[in-house]
Amino acid sequence: MEKPNIVTVEATERPKGKTALKNLRNEFKVPAVAYGPKLDSNLHVTIPELELEKVLASNKTTIIKLVHEGKEYSTLLQSVEYHPVTDRPLHVDLFALEEKTPVTITIPIRLAGTPHGLAEGGRLYQPLRKIQVLCLPKDIPSEIVLDISHLNIGDTIDVEAIDLEGITPLRASYRTIAVIRPPKGGLAELLGLEEEEGEEGEEGAEGTEASEGGEGDAASKEESDN
Repeated sequence: MEKPNIVTVEATERPKGKTALKNLRNEFKVPAVAYGPKLDSNLHVTIPELELEKVLASNKTTIIKLVHEGKEYSTLLQSVEYHPVTDRPLHVDLFALEEKTPVTITIPIRLAGTPHGLAEGGRLYQPLRKIQVLCLPKDIPSEIVLDISHLNIGDTIDVEAIDLEGITPLRASYRTIAVIRPPKGGLAELLGLEEEEGEEGEEGAEGTEASEGGEGDAASKEESDN
C-alpha cells in the first residue's frame, strides 16, 4: 500500500483585518485555519499559494506537514473557498491529525489491469471512484488500487473487495465499484436494462474528510467576521 504524498508547508501568523488579508493574497499567500484534537486552540495562519496548488492538483491523498513556530503538524485539507471569478483559493481549513485518533477520509479508487471482458467487446463502467474509509493516520493510503484484469462481461467488483489492513470502508459491502457491461446493442440494451452513464455514488470532494468537520465551519465563519 502506497503511503500518501507529503507536502511540507511553512506557515506564518495571520494578521487580522480585511485590508491585511487582501495584501496577503496579493503576495500569493492564502489564509488558513488548522484545528483538531491535537491542538489546544485553532491555528490562524497563512500558507504559500504555490504549495497549496500542489496539493489541489494531486489526484492522490496528500498530507500537508504544516510547520509553524518550530512545531510540525500533519494535516489534511478539509475545505477550500475559491474566488468566484479567478478561481484562486481564498481560504482553507486544515484538520490536524492525532496519531491515535481514527479519521474518516475520502480515498480515490484506481483500477489496475485490463479486464478479459474488454477483449470480448465489453465496456468498463466505474460508478464509484472515491470511497470514505475509517482508519488511523498511519494507515491512510494515497489511493486504493483494485486489480480488475480477471473480470469478464457481466462481472463486477464490489466494496467488499477492499481488503486493506487497518482500513474500514464506510459504504455497504455490496456497492459496485466497477462492472463490465455487454457490448452496445447487446441483450441488456435491447431489453432496456442499460443504466445511464455517470458517476453515481461518488463521495464528496477532497477536503470533506476529517470527522471533526463542524469545527472548520465555525473557524471559517470567524475568518469572514474579521
